[in-house]
Amino acid sequence: MSSLVSKRLGLASAALAFALAVPSAASADQIAVGVVVKVDSREIYINLGGGKGVVDGAELRLKRPVTLRHPVTRAPVKDWLPLGSATVTSAGEKLAMAVLEPELRAQVAVGDIAEIYVERDEVVAPPPPPPSPPSTDTGPVPQVDADTAAVLAVWRTLSGQSLDRRIGAWEGWLSANPRSPHAAAIRADLETLRAQREAALPRRPTPGIAAVQLAHNGPRSSEAGRDLPLVFVVDDPRMLLSASLHYRTSGAVTYDRVLLRREGDIYLRGAIPAEAVAAPGVEYFVEAAMPRGESGAAFASPSSPATVDVEPPPVVLEKFAGTRNRTRLSLMASYLDFGNLDDRMGDRSDAFYLGEIDVLYRLQGALYGVRAGFGTYGGKGGFANQAWTEAAPAPVLGFQYGYAEVELRAPVKKGPPVGAAGRLYAGVGDQGLALGLAGRLRLGDPDAANLSLGVTGIEQLGFYSDLRLETRPDQRLPVGISVGVTDQPGNGDLGVRLAADIGWRALSWVQPTLRLSWQGRTAVHYGLGGGLGLVFDW
Repeated sequence: MSSLVSKRLGLASAALAFALAVPSAASADQIAVGVVVKVDSREIYINLGGGKGVVDGAELRLKRPVTLRHPVTRAPVKDWLPLGSATVTSAGEKLAMAVLEPELRAQVAVGDIAEIYVERDEVVAPPPPPPSPPSTDTGPVPQVDADTAAVLAVWRTLSGQSLDRRIGAWEGWLSANPRSPHAAAIRADLETLRAQREAALPRRPTPGIAAVQLAHNGPRSSEAGRDLPLVFVVDDPRMLLSASLHYRTSGAVTYDRVLLRREGDIYLRGAIPAEAVAAPGVEYFVEAAMPRGESGAAFASPSSPATVDVEPPPVVLEKFAGTRNRTRLSLMASYLDFGNLDDRMGDRSDAFYLGEIDVLYRLQGALYGVRAGFGTYGGKGGFANQAWTEAAPAPVLGFQYGYAEVELRAPVKKGPPVGAAGRLYAGVGDQGLALGLAGRLRLGDPDAANLSLGVTGIEQLGFYSDLRLETRPDQRLPVGISVGVTDQPGNGDLGVRLAADIGWRALSWVQPTLRLSWQGRTAVHYGLGGGLGLVFDW
């Protein structure tokens, strides 16, 4: 009996050794990858056909290539977004056609990736590659802090996910980690993802009802011009990735949006900004994002929002009610030299400096703002072809002054706003008391792109007029460019000045500014200038 068992074991061992020695057959089925080359009213055409094994009825998967940024290193990363699936209706030798449903057709564009499962005859698989040699790296394992590890954990789950899924995941992380060192980068990525979603679905339907619901006892009334804090309680925290508060002043057409902050498992907190809290009231609802990327209304809805009554403040208080960014403190120091690049012999001094500090308070209605400030001015020279000597020294002047300004805005219903400002100067210089006037016309919002024309005339100093364009290539980067004509200092020869101001909104309440300028009175009498400033808003 034992010899029979031994014989059978020997045969089994020999069969196993033979099986391992002979390469096994492997399927040659593969995924053929192509791109959409043409889009018609309902059909799309792909650069894959019978030559690649594509046949009628083959399943088709559509993706969109995207380039994102790594949340930690910020390096570009190539990824893709799923669009949908379809069936090949007609396969030619080099092209295949598929008919899409209208909703999917609206999303597909030329250049999107198309993947088709292709069946082929089985072939013998090549032998496996030799194993890689063990790593000789004996250095310490890099340590990752908890914040970075949390961000990377979310990032790893999002490859190949839809835009809604990505947005919901990052919003959920951001609502729970608003003070993370990676929060600013994630906010920037969220803006990019939302823009891509809006571009892909410009007529995105109103969200339905979310699977998760929020309990909330909202206020019935509120004071105008004050933030309106709100708290919501989540019924099932496992079903919630993030939630957004949508709000508008009653009567407005569109809603604004703010991400709710998550506290613990069941609480969501947020606030309607003061500028939206105005008579006759405010309306709001909450949209929730679920783990699979779906979204829906979790409290109230766009068509049936919650409402809060807002009483209009008294007329006097309404004008001076405190709201965000109503008060602005500006400090600016400039130096303009008309002759530091004049290479002619002799003393060609021709320059002036100016330092100002002022406070602007913005109001509502036709009276847009009031401003008051103080300045100091010093000048020397003022002439293009004068060489100064000890016998005929350059004239020097000093001037200290204060000013008050009122700015009006025309009630324009269509087109850019139109404003006008008038300023009165009073000061003391080398020749005693002096007065001055200034005026400026502006087309456009002072805090956005605008064009303005200004004229200033002050006794003892001279006049200055300029045309100024202000714009914002980025919300944090205000830029101003101006060209002006002046006879300062001291009513001297006419000169031209070109200047550029570049600011940086470092924080919501502070903005440092750099000023660079070129000015000249003739082709040989010119120079460079500059300045520094700080603007504070609250």
